[in-house]
Amino acid sequence: MLGVLIGITVVAILIYVGIVLYQRYLLKQITDLQNKKSDLMDLPVASELDEVGNLNLAGSSLEEYQNLQDDYRNVKNNKFPEIDELAETGQQNVNDMKIFDARSDVSGIKDAVQVIQSESDRIQAALDQIKQESEDQQNEVKVLRHKYQDLRKTLLAKNMTYGPSIDMLNDSLERLENAFENFAKTVESGDHKKAEGQLQQLQTSTKGLEEQLEAIPELYIQLNEDFPGQLDEIKNGYTQLINHNYAFADDEIPNDIEDIGSKINENLDTLSNLRLDAVKGNNETIANRIDNLYDLMQTEIDARTDVDGGFQTISEYIEHAEKQSHTLLIEIDRLGQSYVLNGNEDSQAHDLEAKLQDIRSEHDQDAEAITNQPVVYSEILQRMHEENDQLDDIESQQTAINESIQKLIEEEKDSRRTLHQFDLEIHEIKRHIENLNLPGIPASYMDYFFVVSDEIEKLSSNMNQVKIDMKQIDQQLGMIDKDMQSLAKKTTELTDNAALSEEIIQYTNRYRHSNETVDNASKRAQKLFDEDHDYAQSLSVISRALESVEPGMVDQLTESYQKQKSTQY
Repeated sequence: MLGVLIGITVVAILIYVGIVLYQRYLLKQITDLQNKKSDLMDLPVASELDEVGNLNLAGSSLEEYQNLQDDYRNVKNNKFPEIDELAETGQQNVNDMKIFDARSDVSGIKDAVQVIQSESDRIQAALDQIKQESEDQQNEVKVLRHKYQDLRKTLLAKNMTYGPSIDMLNDSLERLENAFENFAKTVESGDHKKAEGQLQQLQTSTKGLEEQLEAIPELYIQLNEDFPGQLDEIKNGYTQLINHNYAFADDEIPNDIEDIGSKINENLDTLSNLRLDAVKGNNETIANRIDNLYDLMQTEIDARTDVDGGFQTISEYIEHAEKQSHTLLIEIDRLGQSYVLNGNEDSQAHDLEAKLQDIRSEHDQDAEAITNQPVVYSEILQRMHEENDQLDDIESQQTAINESIQKLIEEEKDSRRTLHQFDLEIHEIKRHIENLNLPGIPASYMDYFFVVSDEIEKLSSNMNQVKIDMKQIDQQLGMIDKDMQSLAKKTTELTDNAALSEEIIQYTNRYRHSNETVDNASKRAQKLFDEDHDYAQSLSVISRALESVEPGMVDQLTESYQKQKSTQY
């Protein structure tokens, strides 16, 4: 029981100590907040209000200042007393152990201090801005006054460089000066908000005038000096060119010069109205047109240089091509007496001759024009380029035609050598067949042999004509070549079948008396060999018989025969 009482007592003491400590904490917070209030009361806002009030504000600036006064008066008369009242109530609640009420009072003091701090900062910033605006605008009055004085001096000293725009520039400056005076009066009256709007408009307009003053001299120099000088130069140059027998296609140069002069005068009027963007665009157009006239005349000057330097070269080239054409036609006529020309070479050569005549006619006309009358040299130069290209093409075709007809001679020589080779080969085959001493030659082989022989004789006859067709001869050579290969193969087969059949028949004689089948096969094979001259069938019959009694021997005999064979057939 005593322990419980002691425990309760200890807890009560701890609670009491905690309450006392919390009371001290709240009282310290109240004291600190009161000190913060005192610091806020010492802020120079009031003196700042008095200082700004001495600026003789007007209009919206004055209205803003009065609102700031009212805001500060509200802080001073309501918020500061509110803090004192809450501090007093809070201290009493702490003493009366009304902890929760005291904590609420402390929170209220904090809120009031925050409001005072925020309002003071806002009012101070607004006052600083009003003072800065007043100072800036006073300085701007001085800057602008000096700037307009300089602009007036510039217009007076350099009025000649602005040409017809000088009157409008003076008017613009005068309007700016009048606007400036209104701005200065507004600043002096203290209506800084209104003055700020006027200042922005003045700065924009002043910058625009300065940009005009900077841009106009160059534009005016182009219109008053550069362009007229260039037109005079073009006029003089054009006159000299005409006097030296130059001409221009669709000659509009005089009209262009006159029209460009009118555009220059029109653009001077545009400049007098200060429409500088339009002036710049028009100047670019005028400059391009003048450049085009320069380019047009320079093109003719350059073209004449090229014509003078290259006209004779084209003449010589035409003469060379004409000689080549004449030689080619003679050669075609000569070879045409010996060969059939299948490539239309004669027609092609005459077509080229006609083209050369057209080129010669055109070139001679240009030569006469250059000598007797003004000419457009660029057109003549263009025709010279075209003529050169045409001559290149003609020469290339002449070369191709000449090579084509000259090949006929070599082709004939090659064909005769081939024909001779075919003739030798078929005689060699004939001797080979005769040397075989066969009992007879198969009719099918002889028929084919004579067909090939006739082809060779026909080719020989065609090649001995007064006028030969090499295309036809080439076709015959190709056909004979294939037939000769086929004949060689048939000759080889005939030779091999006869030789092997005879050899195998002799070999199988050893079995004739002991094997009736072999004996019968041997007799049949011998009949096919001697009477029918069917050596392939004879070989087939005797080979089957030998294989029946001695398998593999046919292959051995065949292999042995191929190794001992001495001829290509």
